[in-house]
Amino acid sequence: MREIHLLNTLTGKKEKLETLEPNHVRMYACGVTVYDNCHLGHAMQAVYFDVIRSYFEYCGYRVTYVRNYTDVDDKIINRAQERGISPKQLVDAMIASSEEDMALIGVRPANHEPRVSESIPQIITMIQALVQKGYAYANAEGDVYYRVLKKSDYGKLSNRKIDELRVGTRDLVAGDKEFDMDFALWKHDETEGASWDSPWGRGRPGWHIECSAMAKMFLGATFDIHGGGRDLVFPHHENEIAQSEAANGCGYARYWMHSGLLTINKQKMSKSLGNHIMIKDFIARFPGEVLRLAYLQFHYTSNVDFSEQVFRQAARRLLYFYESLQDLDRLAADAPLQEKLVPGFDPRALVEAFHHEMSNDFGTVGAMRELLQGFRRANELRQGKKTPAKCFTAKAYVQTLRELFGVFGLLRMEPQAFISQLKLQILKEMNLAESEVNRLIQARNEARQNKDWAKADAVRQELLQLNIEVMDTPEGTRWTILWKDDEA
Repeated sequence: MREIHLLNTLTGKKEKLETLEPNHVRMYACGVTVYDNCHLGHAMQAVYFDVIRSYFEYCGYRVTYVRNYTDVDDKIINRAQERGISPKQLVDAMIASSEEDMALIGVRPANHEPRVSESIPQIITMIQALVQKGYAYANAEGDVYYRVLKKSDYGKLSNRKIDELRVGTRDLVAGDKEFDMDFALWKHDETEGASWDSPWGRGRPGWHIECSAMAKMFLGATFDIHGGGRDLVFPHHENEIAQSEAANGCGYARYWMHSGLLTINKQKMSKSLGNHIMIKDFIARFPGEVLRLAYLQFHYTSNVDFSEQVFRQAARRLLYFYESLQDLDRLAADAPLQEKLVPGFDPRALVEAFHHEMSNDFGTVGAMRELLQGFRRANELRQGKKTPAKCFTAKAYVQTLRELFGVFGLLRMEPQAFISQLKLQILKEMNLAESEVNRLIQARNEARQNKDWAKADAVRQELLQLNIEVMDTPEGTRWTILWKDDEA
């Protein structure tokens, strides 16, 4: 089994992964609160942890992955009331929408995707354990709170003392808590369709206890990895640790992984700013693989700033990958069953370089750089005379590149269909019609037939000005959208 190191937020150090059960990774990531459609911030975390899961599997680990749905929340209740529907009707529609969004960007379903509303008995049981151990208390109104001061190491995930964490907080329900930082485990509520009977009266769970109970249901009291966005370190994940360790009497997650935050043109996504990009809106412009590639050009811990330039660059790069794959497929089609590799060309070195980057805290940036170099190296096989050894080597590269890109959820489509689709979408972004490209190519071909080389060169230059490159092949004239090395 390959050795993997990851950055553990809990210790602030990069550590070797040592799973509780040999060759089995048990991993939990916080899912979405389903009151609206998913946006690019949700997609970013989902893609990163999807790739992390895939790399574990590629290395031979069995992975049990849990990603929850928060379907009980103030925002859900308010949105349902605004629409004149029940909370369940809203969450059912939003979960279906989320599943559709994740499929569009190639994110596989988790092994378990529990809903809070289906986990109420387990949540109540955990709260009862906390009350019995003196870590929680109920007030006269039927709310239950966690005693923060009773947990001596509270704040260990964010590496801050309680006095530091209190700065900027406010007492939302003054007078009914022993200490202003005590957080709700159960809230008195009688909202129809979003409340349940409990030992403390009708109500619903607090936000933090939900994940603790659902993680325990599917992964056990202690498991390997807990993930989420950096904005969840405090208070959500800090509170998860406190209540889980107190209730279960043992450690919670051994490794904590946090992805960075997303901005658009250096501004936080906000509906008021008009930069709140929903996944469905992005997919109307680009294939889902473009979004995945855009994320993977950044390390999962990085704060990512998206712009039109980033999207277009990712689209052009993906076009280069698919076109290269198509050309290599043609060369590989003539490969003999047995042949030696061309000297100096060995895709096994690419596999090792990929592992070198990915086993070091899932370094997608360096891994993508290696894959790019792999394509450039493989494309050298297309130069000069075709030989059996070149065809055999091209086939080996094609198999390796598809395998490694598959870990990233990329290059999974049939090249020609994807290329045609992507070209049309990129041309649209360039405000250039395909008919205009075809008109110029036809004019160039006619000039070449008439041996009017000056006109043919002039038309070629005109196409280059439009970032369109033409190539004359035995199968006829092909064109692509110019992809520049300085964007690599």
